[in-house]
Amino acid sequence: MPETLQGNYYPVMDGMRGMAILMVLLAHLGLNRYLWKFKFYLVSNTGVSMFFVISGFLITTLLFKELLRTGEISLKRFYIRRALRILPVAYLFLLVLIVLNHVYSLHIKGADFMASFLFYKNLPMPNEPYTAHFWSLAVEGQFYLTFPFLMAVNPNRYIAAAIGIAVIVPAIVIFNHLGLGVLHNNTVGIVLSKFCKYAFWKGPVMILTGSVFAILMFKGVLKPEKLRVNFFTSFILWLLGIEITAVNFPFYTKYVSEYISVLLISASVTLSIGRESFLSCLLNNAILRRIGVLSYSIYIWQELFIGTWQPWLHPLAGNPEWLIMIIKLLAIAASVTMSYLLESVFLNIKDRYKYNNRTIS
Repeated sequence: MPETLQGNYYPVMDGMRGMAILMVLLAHLGLNRYLWKFKFYLVSNTGVSMFFVISGFLITTLLFKELLRTGEISLKRFYIRRALRILPVAYLFLLVLIVLNHVYSLHIKGADFMASFLFYKNLPMPNEPYTAHFWSLAVEGQFYLTFPFLMAVNPNRYIAAAIGIAVIVPAIVIFNHLGLGVLHNNTVGIVLSKFCKYAFWKGPVMILTGSVFAILMFKGVLKPEKLRVNFFTSFILWLLGIEITAVNFPFYTKYVSEYISVLLISASVTLSIGRESFLSCLLNNAILRRIGVLSYSIYIWQELFIGTWQPWLHPLAGNPEWLIMIIKLLAIAASVTMSYLLESVFLNIKDRYKYNNRTIS
């Protein structure tokens, strides 16, 4: 058991989730219109990538700790916990959206609702804005159905698959994009590159990169507690990982910048656990951690208030942008509060499926 991961709860992870959802939410609400004046830009997809990295790191850590403590991984308990964590909020949102679809004639098709309910919104299909964010839930759900199963059946094969996908897929995508190697100028290479981009790039690579960093810690390759790093190192890595994906960042290169960003965020996550640093102090802020706890609900409900296409937001037209942003934030807060009342019931049930009284994220 790695020394850094022996604890039952990692507060900085909730803080990191809080930062991730603030990036997504503020970018969607239009804060970039003001930040652009300072040459700074929030990329909402980078916030989602942070969620993916955290998810991969935590799921791998929790299942490996279970394997070390009990000698096996209970898929039944794992899937019950994931279902109780994900389904109630997602399905409540969809049920509310069905009502809104009828009242406001939003013209959301049954196929969109079906893809959202069954978590395959990331597959190629005509999209619409009200359920567009369910693509990331689909990626997470498909990951949960496949890789933990492989981990339970054969941990060594999971390790090989995770490292292979997290390293080889980005290499294929990047080399093809830059016109390097032999894959970019032949049919097989082009098809392989497109398959990698479609099947693995948008989500799975990020999740598995976080998983690989956890694996390296369990294998003793990474020992953050023994690294001599500056008090600000993890913060600098994290900040660079966020900003490197902005199109106005010097030397920005598609795919290359995104992959380096995921590596930097994964490294900052690893360094912020179990040691005091500027980043860990920042992420341990009580308000930020609370936002992180609510981040899933915030991510789900924000889609109803972030744009201008929603008919219930039309009465706000003509007001100052700052006032519209505040009203939207209040509406999201009210929705999240309502959702959390339901979610807390299922989270209490979920606690019954802990292992050895440890905290499950």
